[in-house]
Amino acid sequence: MFDYDGEYRRLRDAGLPGWGLPQHTDRSSRLFGTLDRLHRTGVFPTPSRVLELGCGNGRTCLEMARLGHEVFGVDISATAIEWAREKLAEAGCAGIFHVGEVSAMPFFEAEMFDIVIDGQCLHCLIGEDRCACLAEVRRVLRPGGVFFVSSMVAPPKSDDARACFDADRGWLLRDGKPYRTLKSLDDLASELSHAGFAVEEHSVGINPWWDHAMMVCRKPRA
Repeated sequence: MFDYDGEYRRLRDAGLPGWGLPQHTDRSSRLFGTLDRLHRTGVFPTPSRVLELGCGNGRTCLEMARLGHEVFGVDISATAIEWAREKLAEAGCAGIFHVGEVSAMPFFEAEMFDIVIDGQCLHCLIGEDRCACLAEVRRVLRPGGVFFVSSMVAPPKSDDARACFDADRGWLLRDGKPYRTLKSLDDLASELSHAGFAVEEHSVGINPWWDHAMMVCRKPRA
């Protein structure tokens, strides 16, 4: 398994702003622009109780807190969670963060969130972990709540990515082992639908390696 905590320690020690360099600034700008639009148009009602999956060092949680939302985050990296707590405290914002797996979140009660944000975490999950994560999102999201997905999508474009892509399973491989899931946009939408979410809108960012989808989904009301 990839050493996420070690990578966050490296980023923090180097004084870098977060994951995904050198594309970090562009990705954050596109993501925050979309979140701001959803906030302004009322898709994200204010104030909402928001959970970010794979919250990292809290940049998205901080943005949502500044928009007036109550924020929670979960990440597998203890270093990332400590960093997130510090960032929000320094900004004078409140947030509740847990170290844990997004596929099992017993520290959150059922139907306690209005919004769940996939912090580019879903594409890091393989196989049954994805099913378990989506079931947990459905459990903690209130009826009518919004699930915002930010995910890499297939097919890979670069020669390097294509060379390590298992198209039959939709996996990017590292040292022969799966480390990312790349589904097509249609397959991702189908997966979310089968997990019990209604896909309401999507957009796709074009990149040299693989494209990146942002999808607004909703848990149907009972």
